[in-house]
Amino acid sequence: MPTKSEQKNEKSRDGRTPIVTILGHVDHGKTTILDKIRESNVQKCEAGGITQKVSVFTVDVDGKGNLITFIDTPGHEAFDLMRVRGESVADIVLLVVAADDGVKPQTKESIDIINNSSAKPIVVINKCDLPNINLEKVKRDIVNNGMQLEGFGGSVPVIEVSGKTGKGIPELLDLISLVAEVEGLKEGSNLPKGVLGKVFVLESVKDKFKGNVSSVVLTEGRMCKGNWFGYMLNGRIFLEKIKGIVTEDGTNMCLLSRGCGGRVIGLSNLLELGTEGYVLENKDTKLLESLLKKDNTDSGVEDIDIEDFFSIRADNDEKSLSVIVKSSSEGSLEAILNSLKRIKEDEFSVKIVSSGVGNISLSDVEFALVTKSIVLGFEVSVEQGVDDFAKKNGVLVKTYDVIYRLTEEVQEALAIMSLPQESEEEIGSAIVRAVFTLSDGTKIIGCKVESGILKKDCKVYVVRKDEILVESKIKSLRINKDSVSEVKSGFECGMQITSPVDVMEGDKVFCYKKI
Repeated sequence: MPTKSEQKNEKSRDGRTPIVTILGHVDHGKTTILDKIRESNVQKCEAGGITQKVSVFTVDVDGKGNLITFIDTPGHEAFDLMRVRGESVADIVLLVVAADDGVKPQTKESIDIINNSSAKPIVVINKCDLPNINLEKVKRDIVNNGMQLEGFGGSVPVIEVSGKTGKGIPELLDLISLVAEVEGLKEGSNLPKGVLGKVFVLESVKDKFKGNVSSVVLTEGRMCKGNWFGYMLNGRIFLEKIKGIVTEDGTNMCLLSRGCGGRVIGLSNLLELGTEGYVLENKDTKLLESLLKKDNTDSGVEDIDIEDFFSIRADNDEKSLSVIVKSSSEGSLEAILNSLKRIKEDEFSVKIVSSGVGNISLSDVEFALVTKSIVLGFEVSVEQGVDDFAKKNGVLVKTYDVIYRLTEEVQEALAIMSLPQESEEEIGSAIVRAVFTLSDGTKIIGCKVESGILKKDCKVYVVRKDEILVESKIKSLRINKDSVSEVKSGFECGMQITSPVDVMEGDKVFCYKKI
């Protein structure tokens, strides 16, 4: 039976606990912030002072059952897959940026992950207790790297904290609760009859005392010790009783409620990372089979078009198509790899990122996401739930029964990649004289063309003191009250662009056309 405290926490919320993942560059203070939230000292226990595993814990932020679940992810570049996995289940993502360091490589990668997810971002600028920091410069740098902050024409909230002193931490927790409230995360779950909960596996380890241990979050419903837990592993369905649930520090739990995190111990198998399982009221194998089948066939996600995928060729400086290959046998795998290595198109070739025998797994797709690869399979299946994950994250997965069809499509892909790419030519520039806000909130940029010409629908860069504020497109141009398609040098005009940005007098606008 749940303890009185667990019962209180379960009943104190109308719906579920928000799930929050924290991302950012190594040593920017992610775990230090979480240490302050849970008043622990995990960071000092980590090897090298950096987080090297996914951890999940739930805290009562006000002592009144107001729960928030946090997922701590590694920031070092070697742990890209873990970061993707932690974000995939989150409602809210905290992007931590150190005030003294600004945007770094893993910051940029984290921004890409966030922008390709449905999770709501909050930017947390840490180490604000340090002297001689330039917060405005840090914020501009974040905006220039694709995160549209409040105060800079965007809607992403930003907060300044110190994980060391605790300054701003209470306000951060209040902000998380507010975002959760606004996004409707307290709405109740609607599980089928006989289903008590749904689980997402973040991490799995083998413990010499506890056996197989899986770090999980409960995305729907509830889970108790003694409930039936069903999942799929290597194409087989398993249904077994939950022997125990513990917290991150090993404290026993009887109940795990919706949105909360913990560790499931004593399962007969080491669960695959990214596994989605169900908590059932009874040992109902038929119900479990129907649930797992629905997950695999009713995702509601559209297929990815191969030509759309290869539009990334503009970002491919290596002039190679990165592929991950899975095959049914060593013999067929060898034949495929040899064929792919011989394929060339002008200066473009195939880069084998990874290969192996067996079905296409979640790890294959996660690796493809990190390495910007496609996944090719010959006479293999795509494991349960993997296809849905791939489509949601824009990873192309294709399977074949005939080897020459596989090689033909790769040849076609290289041909697409080798097509001449468009370049840009500056055609005009203007200086901002004023900014006007209309009654409907639309911002009009009043400017004077200093050189060349401005054209409607052309790309523009808004620049302040040699820093690009935003890359956008001209939506409309007006001279006085007349709409025009272009404005020549020496003339003043009103301009509307497609991207939100806080433009100021003195900023410059540079207009480009494709050539």
